[in-house]
Amino acid sequence: IANAFYSALIMNEDERLRRIRIASEFVVRVTTQRWAHAVMLDLKGVQKNSNPIKYSGAGLGLAYRLLGMDTGFTSLDINAVAKSYKHARTRLILLDYGGTIVSNDNLNNFMRFQLVTERRQHSKPDEEMIKIITELCADKRNTVFVISGKERHSLSATLGKIPRLGLAAEHGMFISWPTTRKLASKKRHWETLVPITDTTWRSLAITIMEVYKSRTHGSYIEETEMKVLWQYRDADLEFGYQQARELEDHLSKYLRSFPVDILHGGMEEGGYVEVRPKGVNKGVLAMKVIRNFPKIAQHNKVEFALVLGDDHCDEPMLSVMRQIGRRVEQNKRNLSGIQDPLPPLPTTISPVDVSPCDEYVSPKLDVFTCTIGKKPSAAATYLHDVDAVHDLLEALNRVSTRDDRFFSAIDLRLVAQEQLGASGFTSSTQSSMEDETNHANNSNNAELTTSASLNAMEIGDKRDSTKISTSLGQFLGINQQEDDYFDDDVPTF
Repeated sequence: IANAFYSALIMNEDERLRRIRIASEFVVRVTTQRWAHAVMLDLKGVQKNSNPIKYSGAGLGLAYRLLGMDTGFTSLDINAVAKSYKHARTRLILLDYGGTIVSNDNLNNFMRFQLVTERRQHSKPDEEMIKIITELCADKRNTVFVISGKERHSLSATLGKIPRLGLAAEHGMFISWPTTRKLASKKRHWETLVPITDTTWRSLAITIMEVYKSRTHGSYIEETEMKVLWQYRDADLEFGYQQARELEDHLSKYLRSFPVDILHGGMEEGGYVEVRPKGVNKGVLAMKVIRNFPKIAQHNKVEFALVLGDDHCDEPMLSVMRQIGRRVEQNKRNLSGIQDPLPPLPTTISPVDVSPCDEYVSPKLDVFTCTIGKKPSAAATYLHDVDAVHDLLEALNRVSTRDDRFFSAIDLRLVAQEQLGASGFTSSTQSSMEDETNHANNSNNAELTTSASLNAMEIGDKRDSTKISTSLGQFLGINQQEDDYFDDDVPTF
């Protein structure tokens, strides 16, 4: 400021006139009225955020953090789910394993270390949860998948004997499609999400990780059939994070020629650096399940989808399914002539091209995405804990049971026609049924005209030879077949 005053005092006349002329032109050109108009235009151009993020604090001390969640992020409406579930002819249910249908083993670092070093067994679903999943799979309108980060032998030992249950191990890398085969004494058939062409990267990745393991106290290496992880959740927070960044750069440099993805999860995600085959995540798996839906379900298109997960590994699946549901909703609006756009997706969702799934989803599709625990997520809703998941699935089973128990005669005939439509229920079959019915009515009328005395005499000599129907199809005069839509052989894709 002092230098500016000094420059003004010693400024010559020509420089002073030049500056006054420039300032005068600006003042004349930019009047107070024009300035006010510009301010109002700027204010008018500011758009109000229709979906602001609400922040809430969680944790204590160094673990304290701010959680940002959208205002529309609410608890899952079980009544709405049950209503949509009841009216849907085909349903897709995708369930995470740990933290969703069973308590999460990763919540305790010491327990996690014991699991990796095989000093402790993984938590298993209780008998009640297994019964609930079995009942869900027994409904032929349901296609149920349990998707886990566990290895396939562990998942098979726990849930492999449930008929018509699809399994996906190691975040979708290994898939076992639903089948009606009795699995009590037979092994499941598994296929891979992406082809395995080269595994030489494993030894190189482990060698590099060993160096960082030796100089980072509390870190360890975890190996599975698909991936290799360097865990540092038990190490010093700052030093472990620095070493993880260096390891990530080191692996990226030496594994650039291999078809692998290198993932770094911070402490809020468990603290790890992972190397896995390229293109493997639960979102890719969800899209593959939908594209193969006609081969594993009674109908070609999904009308109801329920997706449950609890951690960052489930976010790709939740994100993909929510975008599929949004795409269907946008098509509904376009057909109805509604011009108002849908609210923007939250920033937690990574855009993915889900258009390949369009021909496999119904225009009436309802999608429910839900995360377990209230936290920032790509899901639209949340449930509090595993017990809430238990109650939700049990409620869906009650809906199915009630539907099966309360049907009128007309409803039973319609259900039979729908179920047998794919197995040869034609107009000729229906006409033959009508002929049989007319013949039966004529016979009954003739019997009514017979004298009572003859009936009385015949009662002693004859027994009623009417055959009791043992199934709905037999009662309706249809040769109902077994559910041959689901072949005993494992489907091939």
